[in-house]
Amino acid sequence: MAAALALLSSLLFGAGDFLGGSAARRTHVLVVVAASHVVGLFLILMVAPFIAETVTVRDLVFGLGAGLSGVVGIGCLYHCLGRGPMAVVAPIAAVSNAAVPVLWGICFGDRLGPLQVVGVFLGMVAITMVSREKRDDSDKRSLTPGLLGEALLSGAAFGGFFIFMDLTAEATTPWPLVSARVVSAGVALLLLARMSRSPIPRRDEGRSTIVGAGILDMTANLTMLYAVHRGMLSLVAVLGSLYPASTVLLARYVLHERMSRTQILGLLVALTAIAAIVSG
Repeated sequence: MAAALALLSSLLFGAGDFLGGSAARRTHVLVVVAASHVVGLFLILMVAPFIAETVTVRDLVFGLGAGLSGVVGIGCLYHCLGRGPMAVVAPIAAVSNAAVPVLWGICFGDRLGPLQVVGVFLGMVAITMVSREKRDDSDKRSLTPGLLGEALLSGAAFGGFFIFMDLTAEATTPWPLVSARVVSAGVALLLLARMSRSPIPRRDEGRSTIVGAGILDMTANLTMLYAVHRGMLSLVAVLGSLYPASTVLLARYVLHERMSRTQILGLLVALTAIAAIVSG
């Protein structure tokens, strides 16, 4: 069940990223983040009272920690993508995103079988390959030690989101997501206010696309929260981090973007990783 939920979360995350990325081509990325996160916040607030068995200050605080981790991750990632080579930065952040929860899980009680260890390793390789874009020869930007550290920090911060959510009690689901989204939406809204820019996208800026991204992203988060409470974090984190695969596939079949050989091979490696993790 945990593996299925993690994979479903991965598919939803990838679809949400595809919609969010499409909207970001029409308007400022902060408008996309703020508007989609507000949509997600309203969505989870509507269902939380009917899902949760209880709510505790402890888990709300863990949710705040998850939200802060996510904001740090997004900030560092956007900075790295803007300053460094995207084809190098993105895979580093993606692998770091999966590696940190894996190490945390193993250090705090997860016991993996030999086949699952192989699956985790293959999953890391697959994430790297699928996330890797074709390098533009005209891009002269280099990966400095500072940007390398920031890319690793970005992935580690995203991994921190998994860890904080894993620390919450299943009975409080989905209240930790409420406090996490309050933080992320609040930061984005404050940044837009400083820019004197409205967080409400115009119709020609892909309003419906942003709403769809917010719904998919929050649904993915909720699915992942259930997954971490039903399985080992070290395995769930890897399966949930395969989301670039669905983004790449949607770009291929909706926007007719070409996939590189590395990405195609990465999809095959991902399938092998999934089979190894589930079989173990």
